Amino acid sequence: MDEKDIAALQNAEIDYEDIIDRFEGNESLYLKLAELFLDDPHMPNVRRAFAAEAEAHALKGVAGNLSLTSVHKLAKSMNDALREGNEAAATKLLPQLDEAYAKAVEALREVLGK
Repeated sequence: MDEKDIAALQNAEIDYEDIIDRFEGNESLYLKLAELFLDDPHMPNVRRAFAAEAEAHALKGVAGNLSLTSVHKLAKSMNDALREGNEAAATKLLPQLDEAYAKAVEALREVLGK
């Protein structure tokens, strides 16, 4: 990835340094997994049935594995709220999660040339 790609990731709160560490410098592997993420069904499923704790949990895991910091943090908060039965708190998080997800997808599309 070049400086423009790294800036796009950082602008979407995707931690490039963590990517390098997590993937042991293998940007190619990260980009392959990031490309798969673009078709990941978890966020649309969270949108359709956000009360589904399992979907929020799965999105949290995928986002964490790809260093999507904001998506991971918000999906974790939503998962925690749903696990505690606090649907009101989860509902309040949905717009923020949706925005963070859209920013991450946009940055990844740019980086992947999609």
